[in-house]
Amino acid sequence: MVEKYVARRGVESVKTQHMRMSIIRQFSLFMNRIGFSYYVYPETDLVQIKNDFTPYIFTHNEINRLTKILDKIPISPRYPTYHIIYPMLFRMLYGCGLRINEALGLRMKNLDIEQGIIRLDATKNNIQRLMPMSKSLLKYCKKYVKRMGFSSTYDGYYYPSKNGSQYNSTPVYCQFRKFMTFAGIFRENGTTPRVHDIRHTFAVHALEKMVDEGNDIYCSLPILSTYLGHRGLESTEKYLRLTIEAHASIIDTMTEYYNNAYPEVVDYEN
Repeated sequence: MVEKYVARRGVESVKTQHMRMSIIRQFSLFMNRIGFSYYVYPETDLVQIKNDFTPYIFTHNEINRLTKILDKIPISPRYPTYHIIYPMLFRMLYGCGLRINEALGLRMKNLDIEQGIIRLDATKNNIQRLMPMSKSLLKYCKKYVKRMGFSSTYDGYYYPSKNGSQYNSTPVYCQFRKFMTFAGIFRENGTTPRVHDIRHTFAVHALEKMVDEGNDIYCSLPILSTYLGHRGLESTEKYLRLTIEAHASIIDTMTEYYNNAYPEVVDYEN
């Protein structure tokens, strides 16, 4: 029954088949944990998904253009805080590399506005993170708190919906696509970048900045890995996709390491 269930169906994608295999495998493991004796589909037999997706890395110019679009959002009587929340949300995503659900789940207790630190308790890898903010982001956060009218005792969501509950990520995705369209930011296939690409961009731009400041790349990666909440350095290395803009500066810093690694090739032909 399991083999029939996981078999390839028509022209479905490998990803769809893999998901079905994973679902039935996890279900069987769960049933066995509560006392049943189910057949568990072997992990080694799961079809492999080719991960060749390349994230979109915003240029510094595109970040500035998008920021200007967000800062000009008109006031909406129907959503009175709409024009305040989105500029703040974008600055925090880009300035801290947060995942969208990490940002939307923030409560005031998670932010130390005086010290400029964000505390994340329940992250993707169940790792608590203390994330220092830049001075400019902290200044904007203080301005945001005043504009939102949060009292000193307020402990609700930092990005509250109209009724005070947690902001839903679905409309955020839709709105950011609209903002990117207004800013003229598109991928090569004509689609707009994903919200998660802002996190990729933070990682690349942060590494670029550390290298420009003279930090050793081997020392910078572990710092960035911890800040992003990755379990290990390997995740950060796979996460980074260097833009052409960043690539040259990073390669230049490595010159002293590889310059003498290979012998010179001398052309003896006349």
